[in-house]
Amino acid sequence: MNRIIALLAVLACAAVVSVLPAAAADGPVKTYSQDMTLGFFRGQVISYLDLGPVRLARGNRIAPIWAFTNGHENQRNVIDTVPGMRTYTPLWAVRMVTWRPGMTPRVLRSAAAIRAAQRSGQVTIANAPVVVNCPVL
Repeated sequence: MNRIIALLAVLACAAVVSVLPAAAADGPVKTYSQDMTLGFFRGQVISYLDLGPVRLARGNRIAPIWAFTNGHENQRNVIDTVPGMRTYTPLWAVRMVTWRPGMTPRVLRSAAAIRAAQRSGQVTIANAPVVVNCPVL
């Protein structure tokens, strides 16, 4: 009896595998190009897609993304969560970081560095009225 069940399982798998090439032969797969955007996560360069603003639905989770209004030329947006972390979501509440007058902008590569710059009075942070969909790759 167990041999019959095992044989049926093998035959079922073989049937599925034999259908896969036929399904792929239906035609070319359409792809759409989307530019990747580079950002920082805890000091490391990450890439994400910028799919633009979204309207939130009840229950959507968001995380902050820090963007700079007058940062260093090498500054990139900063996030503090990535896929695999419990806090990850592709929906980002935009926080605008601005260097105060008289401060020399430098590259800030983490949320901790941004918060430290805010605590020391070097930058201000304002909530932007937008949430963006930017899944991290």
